[in-house]
Amino acid sequence: MKNCKTMFRVMFRCDLRDWSTLIFTFIFPMALLLILVFSMKGAVPGLDLTSQISANVIAFGAAYVGIFAGATHLATWRENGMLRVLRNFPLSSNVIILSQAFVGVVFLLAQGLVLTIMGVVLGMVLKPTALLGLLPLVFGYLFFFFLGVIIALLVPSMAGVSMLANIIILPLGFAGGAMMPVEMLPSWMQTIAPYTPIYHMREALSMMLIGSGTWPHAWLGLVYLAIGCIPLGLISVYGLRWK
Repeated sequence: MKNCKTMFRVMFRCDLRDWSTLIFTFIFPMALLLILVFSMKGAVPGLDLTSQISANVIAFGAAYVGIFAGATHLATWRENGMLRVLRNFPLSSNVIILSQAFVGVVFLLAQGLVLTIMGVVLGMVLKPTALLGLLPLVFGYLFFFFLGVIIALLVPSMAGVSMLANIIILPLGFAGGAMMPVEMLPSWMQTIAPYTPIYHMREALSMMLIGSGTWPHAWLGLVYLAIGCIPLGLISVYGLRWK
């Protein structure tokens, strides 16, 4: 526990000083929210899409930051030799990965707060169950964080890691309905949407945050994310140990 706290403090300070982490955590999703709200405003006559767009961007922001936090941190440590340094200390692979995951969750909560406030300013209407939205956000973040770690374990270069992470997360975001409503997607994409993790993040978050959807779909999405975290987490921890 002491090792985990120490690693958390060190990694948290490093991320606070890393401009790329701050840009991808805050600036990118804020810009995406503004672009989508103003570009799709009035797309459906008589229907305000601001609340749904805001919920979608909050979900996608968590997934995007998660996959890049897991992938780029490990790739950076490998390239600058930090991973070899960490191995000289009595630290297990689960302490290293979980410490960075906890740091990411702190940044996630800050990101979620900023985007929620911004969404409310733009016109999003929150429901009394909004705080429950933390559950799909955290589980969704961890799902993609562990996936990012696995990517970094498989791809040897930082450039390759970033490219593969983008190749995975952007189509998933589009197919999952984060960029535009699922109903507006091609029929074949609507068919695969319910099998994507971002779709389930959106379903759970939208119901809890703005009351859009149904509770059975929301709980199903939460279970999907929670169960998905288990194998991905185990693979990332044991994969780093074998690496």
